[in-house]
This record gives sequence, structure tokens and C-alpha cells, in this order.
Amino acid sequence: MLPIAIRSRLLAYGFLLLAGLLAATDASAQLGEVRMGERMHNELVEAGMIYDDEVLTAYVAEVGQRLAAVSQDHRRMEYHFFVLDDAAVNAMAFPGGYIYISRGLLAYLENESQLAAVLGHEVGHVSARHVARQQRGRRATSILSVMAGILTGSGAIYQVGQAYGQMLVSGYGREMELEADALGAEYLARAGYDPNAMLQVLQVLKDQELFAAQVQQRRPTYHGLYATHPRNDQRLHEVIRLGAANAGTEEYVEPVGDFLAMIDGLPWGDAAADGVVRGHRYYHGRLGIVIDFPEGWNVRDGATTLTAVPPGISGAAMTVELQALEGDGKTPEQFLSGELGLEIAAGEALEVDGMPAYLGVLRRAENGPRLQLAATAFKDGRAYIFRGNNQEPSFDEAFIEGFSETVGSFRNMRQGDRSAATETRVVLVEARPGDTFESLARRHRMGRDGGDRLRLLNGRFPRGEPRAGDRVKVLR
Repeated sequence: MLPIAIRSRLLAYGFLLLAGLLAATDASAQLGEVRMGERMHNELVEAGMIYDDEVLTAYVAEVGQRLAAVSQDHRRMEYHFFVLDDAAVNAMAFPGGYIYISRGLLAYLENESQLAAVLGHEVGHVSARHVARQQRGRRATSILSVMAGILTGSGAIYQVGQAYGQMLVSGYGREMELEADALGAEYLARAGYDPNAMLQVLQVLKDQELFAAQVQQRRPTYHGLYATHPRNDQRLHEVIRLGAANAGTEEYVEPVGDFLAMIDGLPWGDAAADGVVRGHRYYHGRLGIVIDFPEGWNVRDGATTLTAVPPGISGAAMTVELQALEGDGKTPEQFLSGELGLEIAAGEALEVDGMPAYLGVLRRAENGPRLQLAATAFKDGRAYIFRGNNQEPSFDEAFIEGFSETVGSFRNMRQGDRSAATETRVVLVEARPGDTFESLARRHRMGRDGGDRLRLLNGRFPRGEPRAGDRVKVLR
């Protein structure tokens, strides 16, 4: 769940956006949309959802700016393009020209024209001011209900972007989607890209449906982009043809860069949703936390407890557990002494990454550990409980220092943390003579469905095979 401060600000922004869209003039509404988009973007930054890769971001932004420069409102709107650090297959646009594509969708695209098609579709939504038009109609209250769902839900922190994108995109309706398609096709042609790339992207997304149904026996997880289009959408073909015709040009330009080379090494999948240890650092994507343990300590992630043990020292360890907070008003010190019944001999109230916390030394109980430390930090209605025991007197100073630094390191996930926690990457390899997707999947240990996954990842699902010399995306 999002931190309370962020939830409150987002909900306030929701009310502001609704009021502005319903009551303001077009000029003031546009200004309000720009401010809203900026604020929402800052929330994504604060939540650590922006993918931290300057080269890839600059590449996506340059492609996006080619499209923005030929859009109908390029003189009155400044566009901003970003990659979301999100495994979901999605793209979205915030009011005021803030446009996002997830790394999950980037992994499935094959070339720069397809990337431009995704961005052009989103530029079309912004250029046509679909958010404002939608709120003036019968869906005027939808923003509040969706914002409330985001802010009171229990999902991972990165779901704010997915949920908001779902409201903005899949909530537009078929006519607005087709208008965005037509504008996107026009912008693609004007910018020198093949407008038919929009149909290729639709096929990428429809293949997701087929893979989910045939291979995984589940419903597809993507939403938003082209969500309202049936597989054989004749109206889509027609609006793309007309949009390209409106561009009045058939000139093609050189790509900004090598798309496949740009996504070589892209993180794949969710970022440690249920917890993972990388070296001495622990990440938990669903809870949105990071903890640094002392260098060299052995860290183990159990079903309910994190345990860290120093090397070469017997009788010393620290643990981290989680407990829901019941009721309001307890301080961290009161929680330790009252809720957990710990006898604190000395301690100190502190703040870790903006969260209230308390660190204390416990009174030694008869037959208990010689040195006992305890701490807690409050986050999102939960108490994170740190405990430490040490029986070796010569290790007291190092143990106290290590325990204190571990508690002090506890923080919210930030930009770049999700990618750092994601071990699997999209990697380019060259297909050899005789290679099949099944043989490549076995070579890279991709599991039972690996061959079909590679077909999907490389635009060859359900029955294609690589050719010798092809650059093929694999996961490793």
C-alpha cells in the first residue's frame, strides 16, 4: 500500500483534477492538466517507479519527441517520455504530456517503429485531450472511484501507475481509442515511421492473449493499450489508413538507434515481489522496502522471518519480522514495551527514511542472551521488528554498530531498486544453424514453457522458428 502521505496527496490531486476539468475554461483546464501531470509524475518518481537507465530513457524520449513534434498541439504542449520500471505489458499517458511505456512492453517489441507506434498512440490520447473530454461526459465521477481504489488498495507500490494508467486508457472507450489510433498513425507517417507498425503492436498484444490462454491457461495480464480492439478490427485498419493518408508524406527516416541493442540487458519480470537477497541487501517489491545488513553476514529469507548471522561468531544473530499494527496512537517505543512486552533498559526514538522508529537495549533476563537489542519502524500500518542477540563479549561493539546501521538502513524502495532486485535479463544472442526456440530455451534453462515464451518474446508465436544469424531475445 502506498505511504499515507502519498495516498493523501494523490487523492487530493484526484479531487483537484475533477474540479478543474468540470469547471474551468479550456485554457485553464489545459494548465491544470499540465500541473496535474507533473504532480502525478513526481509521485511516480517518489515511489521509485521510473526505470533508472539514462541511455534507454534518452532513446525512448528522442523517438517520442519525433512524434510530439508533428502532433497537432506541439506548439502548446511540452511532452515528456519515460520508461516505467514495471513488468506489466502496458503504456499510459498522464494529463499534460507525460507519457510512459513499461519495460515489460519494451521487451516484447521488435523495432523502433513499434516503439513509435506505442508512443504515438499515447500522444494521440494527450493531443485529443481525452481525459478532459471524458470527465465532461458521463464518466465524470470515474476518476474519484479509481483513485480511491488505488489509494486504499493493498497492492504493491508500483500498482499506482498501472491502476492510474488503466483508468486513463481502458476507460476512454472505443471511439476515443480509435481517434488515438488515427492520430497516432498520422504522427507516425509524418515522423517517417511505418503506420502499419500500429497493427504489429496490436498483434504483439493479441499474442499475449493467445499465450496466456493456450500455454498458461489463464487470462492475460496486460491492459490499457488497444484493450478495446478485437483481433480482426476492420475499423482500426481503416483509421490507420486514413490517418497515414492525412499525413501527406511517405518519406521514411533513419531510426534514432538500434532498438534491440537498446533493450539488451533489460530487467525481466517482477522486482522481488516476495523478497530477495542480493549480496547483503534485502529487497521486497510488494512491501516496497530495502534493508542493508552488515557486509559479510549470511542473510537468509525464511517464510516469516529474515535472519542475518555474522561470519565466525557463534551466539550472535539478528532477525526482522513483520506485524500488523492494531489501533492508533502507539509510539514505536510503546509498541515494543506494551505490545511485545519487552523490558527496555535504554533506548532512543529516531526516524528512518521518514518513518517513526525506536532502537533500544533490553534488560537481561535470567538465563537469557547476554546482550539483547530491539528496534521497530512503522510503515503503512505495519511494524517492522528488529531483534538482535549476542553472547560473545568481544563482539559487542561490532554487533551494536552492525545492528544500529541495519535499522538505520531500512527505507522505502527508490528509483533503480526494482531493477537492481531483478536478476533475470533480456539478452540478445545470435541464432546458430539448426537452432530452434526449444533448443535455445534448453540452452538458457528457461523451463518447460521456455520455447513458447521465446516465440512470444521474439514475435514468432505460436509456431515460428529463428533463422541462422537472427538476433534472438532470450532470458537469463
